[in-house]
Amino acid sequence: MSLSQTFGRERPVYLALLIAFFINAAILFLLLPRATPVLSSSYSLGFQDLYDQIAENLVLGNGYRVEPAMDKTMIREPGYPLFLAMVFSAGGYHIEVVRLANLLLAFAAAGMLIQLTQKIVGDRKAGVVAALLFLLYPGTLLAVARGGVEISFLCCVMLFMLFLYRALESGALWRYWLAGVVLGIAVLFRSEVLSFPLLLLVYLVLTGKGSSDRFRVLMRCAALVFGMALVTLPWVVRNYELTGKFVPTATVGGVAAQEGLYTCQHLAWDKPFMMAQKDAGGERAELASRLGLPFEGHYYYQEFYHAKDEVAFNTALLKQVSNEYRGNPMLLGTCGAKNLFFNFWFLGKTWQATGLNAVLQVPLLALAIGGIIILWKRGLLRKMGIVLLFIFYVPAVHAAIIAHARHSVIVMPFLAIFASVSLVWAWNEWNSRGQRKTALVELSIVDFAARR
Repeated sequence: MSLSQTFGRERPVYLALLIAFFINAAILFLLLPRATPVLSSSYSLGFQDLYDQIAENLVLGNGYRVEPAMDKTMIREPGYPLFLAMVFSAGGYHIEVVRLANLLLAFAAAGMLIQLTQKIVGDRKAGVVAALLFLLYPGTLLAVARGGVEISFLCCVMLFMLFLYRALESGALWRYWLAGVVLGIAVLFRSEVLSFPLLLLVYLVLTGKGSSDRFRVLMRCAALVFGMALVTLPWVVRNYELTGKFVPTATVGGVAAQEGLYTCQHLAWDKPFMMAQKDAGGERAELASRLGLPFEGHYYYQEFYHAKDEVAFNTALLKQVSNEYRGNPMLLGTCGAKNLFFNFWFLGKTWQATGLNAVLQVPLLALAIGGIIILWKRGLLRKMGIVLLFIFYVPAVHAAIIAHARHSVIVMPFLAIFASVSLVWAWNEWNSRGQRKTALVELSIVDFAARR
């Protein structure tokens, strides 16, 4: 097929994506600045989670720190601060520059989503619908607007999934190793995918046929883990040299666990999530003071002057939460169920935001479930198994720590795959019914004419 023929065949796809790009750009750079005063009380639309502060210090030559006067930090994985530092170096320390970078990454993710949907569904139309669902979904737009890690992390995960599916198709060890390298990059952006290879191993072993097939699965997963470990090793070595401790991810796990427990216990109609978060931060500040650890910040993050204090504080938080859950296992089950079935999908900063999240998420989830059923009936369960595994894995990770609707952004493109199947099926059914009605009308006219 010639280049001109290929372009002609793909022209509707390019046109749809181009229109989506201009819609996104108009919302982000024209509508959002005017709506920010209204939305900011329910949704975070600026820089978040210390990433920008670390990135700015990198640009200024102060090293990987939250504040210039503080020690080097491990409070955030290095991937996104390094990415932000490059963005700041090119365009300055402005949220608009980051939004543009996030927008370009979102469209890169959409392109990968089209390819992944084709691999699972075998339908180009469904891939385009999935990409448009992802790009125009309000949750995606909010993630692009924030100065947070979600979109860049999502890009890494999408790329990992493409490499993993290619590895599954070929069976070559080097492809699994390459998929592991990409997964390692994703871990350096956000560590919640670190244990996914373990669940993948269990799944592939259970679906394998015979002992020889299962042995090959072990070798392939080992190659994947080796690739991941190779990428993350410099970060682990750096942290060990800094503190003398094994810190494979970031020192924010204790914060997530403590906030998850506190908000589970104190969330109420008169205390929305935003207020419970603030109070949880106050409790953490009290703990840091009792431990005698010098720090700055009392609302959310406690920023420590010494890296060893950062590790000690994270350990103390994890121990405190672990002791409380051990003393009350029912509490762990209750909080885990809330996180898994409600908070992860719907919980927002305010109850108003939570209601709006539910209005948006419920139809998407319903369409996705419908798409899964359609694919299952078509005998494509094995092809969609890995994606379903990931959709299950991410909420399960958050179940024992903290979960709210912002975390569901990472599984949104995968839900869009299945939702697109439902939409394409409904469109085809509508068209076929219309064609049947037209055929019946034509048959009636012919029959009437013949009788005359």
